[in-house]
Amino acid sequence: MHMRTGHIANQYLCAEEIDAQCQAIPPNHKILLFPKGISILSRVSGHEHKKICSILLGLVVDLPVPDGQDSSRIIRSVWALLDFVYLAQYQSHTMESMECLQKSLATFHDHKAVFLDLGIRKHFNFPKLHSLSHYASSIQLFGMTDNYNTEQSEHLHINLTKDAYHAMNHKDEYPQMTAWLEHREKVQQHAALINRKQDPQVHQRTETWKMVGPLFTHAQCVKMAHHPSAKNVSFDILKV
Repeated sequence: MHMRTGHIANQYLCAEEIDAQCQAIPPNHKILLFPKGISILSRVSGHEHKKICSILLGLVVDLPVPDGQDSSRIIRSVWALLDFVYLAQYQSHTMESMECLQKSLATFHDHKAVFLDLGIRKHFNFPKLHSLSHYASSIQLFGMTDNYNTEQSEHLHINLTKDAYHAMNHKDEYPQMTAWLEHREKVQQHAALINRKQDPQVHQRTETWKMVGPLFTHAQCVKMAHHPSAKNVSFDILKV
């Protein structure tokens, strides 16, 4: 759900004006400053995208629109899309929040034609925009989006790829990276074993965990003897 801010800045409005507004933002401990603006950004991280979303509406709310067109459609579309982004990041949902999520996406689709009128885009046929229509059903099926977002894979990419690559001599990298990761996993497993051995409370918790559970679970299994304990017993006796 990353927004192509540089593309919007270059074609919709003057890039210098948007960058000037970024530079005019006073220092704030909750806002990431962009002293050079956002129109020149090419590789933007997920953290930077979140910070841009927090100021994006303020950057476009009072800028003039070319050819005297109505700017309210642009504000409504950006507002609705930002609402969708923030609603999709909720850690818990209700039927009401899911309705707001779908309503925000519908509002964006109702006003997105303004970007076609201004020549910013020629079409909206790209996968990231289409994937937004599946968010509501995915949340209902698989739970909150923080369970399967890209931040987890990005974090693993740093731990399993970048750190391993920087730890080697950059020659014949794949065997070296594999060996480095294998050694690191063994060290972590050995350290965890030592911590368990040195912590006496771990053994107490282990014994407690063994006692937790339903009683007489073995009684649920049906056992049949190979040889009967008595032979030639009539049904009348067994019935008693």
